[in-house]
This record gives sequence, structure tokens and C-alpha cells, in this order.
Amino acid sequence: MPQESIHEEIKWLESQLEAKKREAAGGSEAKPERQIVREIIKEAAVVPFHLPVGGAISDDAAQKAAYDLKEKEHAHIIEELIALALAKGLASAMKVANSLKNPHLLDEFHDTLADKYYEKLLEARKLK
Repeated sequence: MPQESIHEEIKWLESQLEAKKREAAGGSEAKPERQIVREIIKEAAVVPFHLPVGGAISDDAAQKAAYDLKEKEHAHIIEELIALALAKGLASAMKVANSLKNPHLLDEFHDTLADKYYEKLLEARKLK
């Protein structure tokens, strides 16, 4: 199931990326793909219903996970959130990250997550 979720999210990310590129086609400056992926991830955090939500965790589970992470070291929290995103999906990790109510941590999580998903996107393209 986790691999299927990742593949669905990569497909979703690819479609979002293509849509953003089409939107920007008439613009004056072309942004690098990695930056566009970061924007998509940050937008998904604000409007999470756009995410494919195969088996997203419940709000209670997100609150508990956030509580368990609060006392951990900053880098460890980011690692745990990334692992959660890769195991349970973007929506689950976003719920937990938002439950932490730490804007700095949330921003770093979004950037790191975007980098990881960009790497997955590049890997998926190589397989085609």
C-alpha cells in the first residue's frame, strides 16, 4: 500500500507540475522545476484536499503523533515527518506537521519534503 500511495502522489505531483508549467508559459520568467515542486507542496499544505488521500491518518492520530514529536530534536522531527510522508502519504504527514503549530518547522518540512518528492519524481521519469 505505501508504494502505491507514493506512486499516486508522484503522478499527482507530475500533473500539478505540468499545470504550473502551462500557467507560467506566458510569463516572463521560467522557474526551475524544483522551485515549482516546492510551491506545489506548500500550496498542498494550505489546501490539503487537493492531495491524493488514500489512507490519511485521523485527526486524533495526527495530534498524538505531533505530541510525541514535540519534545524531539528539530532535525529528528523533520526526519520523522518525511518518513511518515513516504510511508503514509503527504496528507498524513501534513496533518501531523500542521498539528505541531511551529511555522519555522513547517517551512523546513515543506522544503525538505519538496526535495524528497522531487527526487522521487526524477526517479519515476527515469523508469518511463
